[in-house]
This record gives sequence, C-alpha cells and structure tokens, in this order.
Amino acid sequence: MKREQLSYTNKMLIISSLLLFLILTCRFLVFYIKEIRTGDPNETNLTYWMFSYDFKPQNKEWVPEEKNLLKRKRRRNALVFALYINAFLIFLAFNSFLAHVLDIIVDFQRFSYPV
Repeated sequence: MKREQLSYTNKMLIISSLLLFLILTCRFLVFYIKEIRTGDPNETNLTYWMFSYDFKPQNKEWVPEEKNLLKRKRRRNALVFALYINAFLIFLAFNSFLAHVLDIIVDFQRFSYPV
C-alpha cells in the first residue's frame, strides 16, 4: 500500500509540475503574441488567438504582400499554433490531474472503513 501511495505522490507531483509549466508557458505565449505586431491593421489585443488568414481582407482585389510582412505573419501563426497545442496539453494534463485526485479519493475511502 505504501508503495502505491508513493507512486501516487510521484505521479501527482509530476502532473502538477507539468500543469504549472504549461500554464506559465501559455501565459507567456499570450503576452508575447499580444506584444508583437505584424503590421496587419486587423490585429488587436482581443484577436491575438486568431491566425493571420482568419481576418477577412477589406478590399476585394488581391494585392501581394511584402516578404517581411509574410515572414512576420508566418512567425505569429506559428506562435498561435503553439498556443493552441499548449491549451490542448493543459486540457490533457488537467484531466490526468483530476483522474489522479479521484483515484486517491476512491482508494482513501475504500481503506478507511473498519473491516
């Protein structure tokens, strides 16, 4: 029993530290994406989570963009993609954390009753 509790403790510590790391990474990515600017007039602090191609063009005719602007947009899109992946990993880690907590609660209640 003590060995299983030790493994629960180790798993909980690993999952907790991973969850903390992912949350801090997410906050950093959000802050950084809000700070950088590509030059697109549609960018605001409220649309930081959108890819650059999600914005509808204001004019109907296609005008080629500068290479530097395209490079900045690609970099920002990569950061937004990393933000989405990070949010998904936070979801998985939080679910794993809750599963471990519930497993500890069930094991604790099972062995706390007098036999």
